[in-house]
Amino acid sequence: MLAGDGLTGDRAEAIARAYALIEAAQGELSPAQVQDAAARIGEPDWWDVQVLLHFARSLAVRDAGGDDAEHVRTMLDVATALDDPALLALALAAGAARRVGAQRPLELSESAASPLVRAAVLLDEEGGPVVHRAAALIEVACVAHALGFWELALEHYDRTHKALDEDEDPRWRTTTHRQRTVLAVNRIELLLDWACAEAMIGDWAAAATRAAAALPGSRDVVAPDWPPSWIRQYDGHLHLLSALAGRPPGDAGVEPAVEALGAAITAARAADPGGAAALALGVADRFGQTIPLHTWLLSLQIEARQSEALQGGSRRPGAPGRFADELVRLRWNDRLVRMSSMRDAIAVARHRREHDQLRREIITDHLTGLANRRGYQAYLSALLDTGQPAEPSDYAAMMIDVDHFKQVNDRFGHDVGDRVLAAIAGILSANVRPMDLAARLGGDEFVVILAQVHPGVSEARARAILEAVRDHPWYELAGGLTVSISVGLHHGGREELPTLLGDADRHLYRAKNEGRGRVTTG
Repeated sequence: MLAGDGLTGDRAEAIARAYALIEAAQGELSPAQVQDAAARIGEPDWWDVQVLLHFARSLAVRDAGGDDAEHVRTMLDVATALDDPALLALALAAGAARRVGAQRPLELSESAASPLVRAAVLLDEEGGPVVHRAAALIEVACVAHALGFWELALEHYDRTHKALDEDEDPRWRTTTHRQRTVLAVNRIELLLDWACAEAMIGDWAAAATRAAAALPGSRDVVAPDWPPSWIRQYDGHLHLLSALAGRPPGDAGVEPAVEALGAAITAARAADPGGAAALALGVADRFGQTIPLHTWLLSLQIEARQSEALQGGSRRPGAPGRFADELVRLRWNDRLVRMSSMRDAIAVARHRREHDQLRREIITDHLTGLANRRGYQAYLSALLDTGQPAEPSDYAAMMIDVDHFKQVNDRFGHDVGDRVLAAIAGILSANVRPMDLAARLGGDEFVVILAQVHPGVSEARARAILEAVRDHPWYELAGGLTVSISVGLHHGGREELPTLLGDADRHLYRAKNEGRGRVTTG
């Protein structure tokens, strides 16, 4: 049975299993185990499922310290062919994540920012299973976080929360529950990283405000089915956020290193650099859990004050401390510049996409999805305005008319007539290549241009279209409905393109006079 998104129950189940494997691929299963599990999920031609399985493979390989480039490339190729905005955004973000975390030098052209911009703009489009959209939003946020674009990351986490709240499809209940867990953990990690960076530049007030805003209700989301390691990490992050906010820590037990850093942060907030440095001594090397980058850097910065405290506790740092503080400020200012540039890049990409979409709408027939008369003229202009000498390649033009279409509308109604036109458009689309054109000129008139084609091939293609229309199950649209078409076909070189349509139209007139339902050529 099909749901509103066209997914069968088996396919939806395969998608859910693929998302479970994605989670298991991050630390639980080896690449070989993931490969074995992936082979038992879905069908080879369920391309949406295959995108997710390649994502799982890439995560497992990356977690094992290997090069996941092959899986990421395949994921991107399949997602591009699918033309699913959310899955394409997920693939682009996965590629950006690989570039951020690459252990080897990458080409300068392999910047993570470019695919991140494309992914962010693609996610402006709605639709599709909410699990795909949520997965892509989370992956974009993770990459943005790693690049220091924390504002952008937080926006995408907020959009994920909104998407999950607005779509509670029962098919995805288990998967969205996992995604909510990832969202909660990642969001707290982001806010801790951000607050620690603010503390590093000396803005303890901003750090306290950010940390305090993150705390209310944060422990309430922890569920019994969370992995124990996730709970320990999450509680450690909350402990440090409490210290940054100037609040007493909660009752949850945390690692000794986390507890020591929390005490050091409290001392640093109280303007006791010597005490803070003593508490932070060696902490950076003792963390048994994953901590955000700037949390680790803050622990080092606090510890670095130890030598100054031993030299008399001067409130003015020595040259090494001043040098380090200046580097921190430069790093912060660079982040702000890069964040502004990223905002500009996304705005430009959105404007370009909106412009392209508007252009497509102008040259697209809304009923059939084919090019309209403007699209046909634009296609001819593009072929004729190349500035290159005309090559001897042959072109073919087909003028196609639906036989007795007025009778279809009169007998079965205009709604059925519109569906007939849409079905014929689908048949035409299936019989043209990317270099060709299928267009609806108006009413029941269609044109097909075949580029670089021999006469025998174009005649066979015209007859294939004729037979496909004749053999289509029209009875599914309305009982007693039959449909046929007449086709006029003409060949010529590129320089003859402007007149090909007129010649094909004359052959169409002959086809109709000779009894319709046939192909006539010159």
